[in-house]
Amino acid sequence: MHLTMNLLIKDEADVIEQNIRVHAALGVDSFVVMDNGSTDGTTDIIRRLQSEYPITLIERPALDYQQSNWKTEMVHIARKTYGADWTIANDADEFWIPSSGSLKDRLTRSGSIIHCERRNVLFDADAFERGAEFHTQTSVVSCPVLYCKGNEICDEKRSIMMGKIHGKVMVRTLGLIRVKGGNHRAWHAWGWLNQRNEPDITVYHYPIRSKSHFMENVKHRAYLLENGVTKMGNHYRRWAEMYRNGTIDKEFRRLVLTPDYKRCLNDLGIIREDTHARDVIGEILSGKYKPSTPSPRADTNSPVPPLRDQDIPPLRHS
Repeated sequence: MHLTMNLLIKDEADVIEQNIRVHAALGVDSFVVMDNGSTDGTTDIIRRLQSEYPITLIERPALDYQQSNWKTEMVHIARKTYGADWTIANDADEFWIPSSGSLKDRLTRSGSIIHCERRNVLFDADAFERGAEFHTQTSVVSCPVLYCKGNEICDEKRSIMMGKIHGKVMVRTLGLIRVKGGNHRAWHAWGWLNQRNEPDITVYHYPIRSKSHFMENVKHRAYLLENGVTKMGNHYRRWAEMYRNGTIDKEFRRLVLTPDYKRCLNDLGIIREDTHARDVIGEILSGKYKPSTPSPRADTNSPVPPLRDQDIPPLRHS
């Protein structure tokens, strides 16, 4: 059973290598990476990693940002290039951590869509100030605040990190119709029959890793909105508006945990201590991780060359 991870990225030099190394250790056999115009050396890192892992790199610096189309296209590429049976539509700041063993332990040949819960991981303010590694943080939003939907932009005091976020999906390539909803959903020919939830895989989300990276991301989102992109989450619209009116620094202070803030959220049951991702990621990156059910690796002696747009057949819309 071949598992491919698809990554749509831009300026993720601080995290992309960790993402690929961690998921390769947890059972991902190959990667399809589409870069949306990085300028921080992200593509150089990907090219270097091609000597170690089967990675297809597609450079797509287009402004129109057709996320659903591109993600669906990447699934077709994964199946054609690697014979992928299953794919994961991932972002660079998300780490899929099984409770034990390999991600592939949960896959079947007759399945369609596997839904996995996603949780925000928050940075302690003091650790953030001293530049601690993102994966050392252990405060996880376990009982999110059910804010009224739709007023993310106008409700200035809302804490975006505490709200409920959508999960992510693993998808069987055979029968896939389309990846949808910011990679949170998919349409599948027999998804109505046997899609399921997987309680033993959690997607740990690390959206805040440094102030500079956060600000660059917000700046890019504001640029996309100003140039006609219409499909974008309200949290990004909120941050883009704050960036334009000069209040983004106040928002940033809501996204990290001071001691009093952390104590209050713990007392209310909104966050809890979760060391599993920290331990697994730390062991993998330090070379100490020994998976309980190792999966056979594909031959990595010959890196896969980057694909050009003209090498990829056009996506057919159904």
